[in-house]
Amino acid sequence: MMTKAKLTRQKLGVWKRENIAAASSFLRRCIGARGYYLFSGAFSDEQRAVSAGTRMHYVGERSNTHQMFLRRSIHRIEKGLSSSPMRETFAGDYIVRTVGTYFSLSQPTGALKSEVDEGEIRWAGDVLDQFFSATASSNHPEILKARAIWSRSEVCDERLVPFAHSRLSGSAESFEGLARLSSHRRSVRLFDQRPVPRPTVEQAVTVGLQAPSACNRQSLRVVLVDDPELREKVASVPMGTAGFASQIPLIAVVIGQHRGYEHERDRHAVYVDGGLFSMGFVLALEGLGLNSCCINWPDLREKHRQMETLVSLAEDERVVMLIAIGYGKQSQLVPRSKKRDVKAVAQWL
Repeated sequence: MMTKAKLTRQKLGVWKRENIAAASSFLRRCIGARGYYLFSGAFSDEQRAVSAGTRMHYVGERSNTHQMFLRRSIHRIEKGLSSSPMRETFAGDYIVRTVGTYFSLSQPTGALKSEVDEGEIRWAGDVLDQFFSATASSNHPEILKARAIWSRSEVCDERLVPFAHSRLSGSAESFEGLARLSSHRRSVRLFDQRPVPRPTVEQAVTVGLQAPSACNRQSLRVVLVDDPELREKVASVPMGTAGFASQIPLIAVVIGQHRGYEHERDRHAVYVDGGLFSMGFVLALEGLGLNSCCINWPDLREKHRQMETLVSLAEDERVVMLIAIGYGKQSQLVPRSKKRDVKAVAQWL
């Protein structure tokens, strides 16, 4: 039973939130959107992260160490190689920087050694080989300059280059299987205290990484916290975890990195990419016998500062969402969460 004191505190909390919302609405009406932006500071943290990401992007490009630039460039070249008809000349405005970045990352030094993905470098090398073969008749000065410095000795039998679409037929899971999995997955908040196997979660991450992202930048990282003390602190930061934060066996923090983008027009891309990753990730967890709960992240300065301390966020990084992971208790009730009818959502024009 709720005590009188607790009820009073609850009413005061509601009153406070209602009045803050009313004051904000009044302020916006009085001074307009631009004035509200200047006085409220509600968007300044995101602005700083976007600016930091832009700076980091160009610093990485100038030093030929930007992995997301390489991913994007190779993806763009693949699109050129896959176009029909293929142009004689393309990628001239970025091919020299792409080759320079490839060489820097294929022979990394210092901290880069632990960050570079060998499979990704192999893919980049295979695509660049095909690019220079396909543009052999081009006289574009930048392509000629890049071709003059291009060399590669190690080539595998199976080349990671664009392939015929027919190879995809029959390899996808059936619609029925995907439909069953997606309708079966529901947010679970009460977990057994069995440890969650790390290899199983990494399998699910692999599936999440198959999600599309803007020009294949994959400008995100995922922090997986299973340390008992730290995971409870992390799980308690967002709103909406009261009552179950302390018994979550594993918490994932999906983090977008603005450094993958050079223009502020793409400031929302990290949230789109993070959301696409998360959907594949939670479906894969479900398919592997684990349950999950997607936890909304409130874009509040104090929450960001707390998370920044706990998981060491870089200045361009923003939390997209948190995901609770574990084996759900069989005895619990789970909200049905009835989904909208397709006719209420899909509109044909």
